[in-house]
Amino acid sequence: MLTIHRIRQGHIEPVDDREIDPDSSDSFWLDLQDPSTADRERIERARRMHLPVITDVSEIEATSRFFVDEAGIHLRVWFLDQSKDMLVRHPVAFVLARHCLISMAWGRVAVFEALRAGHKLGHQTDSPAEVLVKLLELHLDEMADFLEAFYDEIEGHWRWEEGVTQAELENQLHDLVQMESDKHKVRFVLMDLQQALAGLRREDALPQALMPRFTALQRDLDSLLVHSDFVSEKLDFLMNMLVSRLTLIDNRVTKILSVVALVFLPPTLIGAIYGMNFQHMPELDEPWAYPVALLAMLASAVVPYLIFKWKRWL
Repeated sequence: MLTIHRIRQGHIEPVDDREIDPDSSDSFWLDLQDPSTADRERIERARRMHLPVITDVSEIEATSRFFVDEAGIHLRVWFLDQSKDMLVRHPVAFVLARHCLISMAWGRVAVFEALRAGHKLGHQTDSPAEVLVKLLELHLDEMADFLEAFYDEIEGHWRWEEGVTQAELENQLHDLVQMESDKHKVRFVLMDLQQALAGLRREDALPQALMPRFTALQRDLDSLLVHSDFVSEKLDFLMNMLVSRLTLIDNRVTKILSVVALVFLPPTLIGAIYGMNFQHMPELDEPWAYPVALLAMLASAVVPYLIFKWKRWL
């Protein structure tokens, strides 16, 4: 789907393509959401350029993520969006040309929806580069929200409760594994964005009026990368703690089974001895033999148990 926005005095306003004057010097944002072949070809003919396909945007080489050619500045980044209980990556391509910003997004991207609904860019300019900077600022704000949510969720697991069951610990571990996966997605997107911003800085691609905001954007990105490392370390420690608690529960069960086996081993030995079919076992003919054997088996079971309790092994 193609949506065209006119950029005017720090605002964007959707316009009908029939209202656009071919000789107009106005700035436009050509916003393609899940672009169709017809929309792609239409823009390629009008702008005399080649637009990327989704496989181009997914390439991870630095030369594929940012480059400059006769059509303008090409920028390709990943955006994240919340889908049920997990984060999903969406590839996005930007082409910053003269009087025009072209964006192509595959999948629902909340950042684009927020800008379309807000219409405001922040400064009274007509530059398409400001739309790009605004989208990247919203993108970075969203990454910060995800990291804050991870930290709050980790704090919710950060407690040692006595009597917690193994099933509850396994559910917590499952949640942390999903959180670890999402956190790595955020880290990947931040590193990808860092590479893109470095390219914009290197090529001096933005107007001088936007450089203070761009510098603040890079500074915020660096701080989020540091914060993501801290969240990662805390998450790893919490996962190790949960695994240790699960191991303690398994060890406790193993210890109980070992004690039960040791308690019943002497009575079993006595019963096995008197279950042998030898002819010359004189006590078998005595009337006191059976109760004495029962008492011996009982004593051999109780005495080890009392010793274990005295040693505080149980």
